[in-house]
Amino acid sequence: MTVHKRKRGQASLVSVAAAAMLATGFGVAAASGAGASVTATPVPAAAVASAGGVQTVTPGQRITAGGDTVWLTAQGLSVVAPKSSGTSKPDLIRVTDARPGKWTAMARGDASGTLWAGIYRGSVSSSTKVTVKVGGRTLDAEVATLAGKPGWGAFYVVDTHKVGKDKPVITVQN
Repeated sequence: MTVHKRKRGQASLVSVAAAAMLATGFGVAAASGAGASVTATPVPAAAVASAGGVQTVTPGQRITAGGDTVWLTAQGLSVVAPKSSGTSKPDLIRVTDARPGKWTAMARGDASGTLWAGIYRGSVSSSTKVTVKVGGRTLDAEVATLAGKPGWGAFYVVDTHKVGKDKPVITVQN
């Protein structure tokens, strides 16, 4: 199942309910394009530079998020969630999947939890904050960007609850 939702409205505060996730509570819901292929060269994990709450990473630098791995390249955000997908093949959310001032996101999970990850296409600063509200919980996402002010940033957060029917609300604040 592929779910692709984009926020409409002001870039400074993005808050929208996304589509209902998998009714069974298991599997994958993604905002990446169907058939997207990824070629990435692994880069050894390095110390992550942080500007306030925002991490500045090098292209291809792996970030561990629970049992999953994410990384940024000039093309976008790659996500490997082997426990829920059964594969180590990355999913890619392309920068172009999000229109300027908007976000696009994916949820990957199983009974043990869910990784929420996405891209916000707009200015990212040390004060940028992203929250995911789902099932009565508010999750503070980590925010990462590439050096040099690329005009977009990625966010990710691990929820200890499985993907369910609850509609998430994702908010980006600068």
